[in-house]
Amino acid sequence: MEDHEVIEAFLTTGTRRAFGPTVHVEGEALMLDGWWHASLRVSPATFMLRNEEAPRPDTTLLEDLVAALGSRGLANVATDLPGMTLLTYTQLSLGYVSWTLWAPDAATGHADLEAKASEETSLVNSATADPIVDPDYSAELGGARRVAGLPPAVVLAVGIDQARSAPVESKLGHCTFTHRRFGEIRPDACGALVPQLIMVDTTTRQGEEFVMELRASACGRSLPVLAVATGAVTPLGASEAVDPEAEPSAWVDALERLLP
Repeated sequence: MEDHEVIEAFLTTGTRRAFGPTVHVEGEALMLDGWWHASLRVSPATFMLRNEEAPRPDTTLLEDLVAALGSRGLANVATDLPGMTLLTYTQLSLGYVSWTLWAPDAATGHADLEAKASEETSLVNSATADPIVDPDYSAELGGARRVAGLPPAVVLAVGIDQARSAPVESKLGHCTFTHRRFGEIRPDACGALVPQLIMVDTTTRQGEEFVMELRASACGRSLPVLAVATGAVTPLGASEAVDPEAEPSAWVDALERLLP
């Protein structure tokens, strides 16, 4: 399928599984590049749309969604309601994310959101219900820190030589850097350290694959990832890149831009 066909199926047919070149449907979510949640289907008539910039500059996904929703008679009726935060945690296993609510009108949007949020609360509290939340709660903890106004705490550096990053660490005294070599930690286990940012050496194929596997795991979907990449070329899945030969100040600037 082409991306526009995936979007159309997501909005009009209720499909729970469809794949295009850069977007796919996973359950009730429409995702970019296999990890970034762009939209959540609340009901056939109501959708949550990500109220943040997409992680890649060459995509028009959010603009395409706005146009498609508008053509169906839906409008932006609310932003960041409590029920939207609940669904972000329970449906997507993400930390804090800003959303807009699209519906035919405000009353319909609020009613559909309340119904969906009530359904999710019932599922979470049911002793007999199947688990619907990934047991790794690192994303939620990171979101809670941001909501509470706490400073960022942990930067997880994977495959980064500690001597190379020492000048950077000295300039970011408000952060704690935790180092792991490739093979010491799996991408899906990074959440156990509750990092607010992950820095990965992607000068090798091993590092590039680590980033992609990280993005496919629940704990890595909402975390910023700084890639240390030759020529500062941002690899797929990373938020930004710095050159390994760049001055420490360039690393510090990139880290401060990405830290929550």
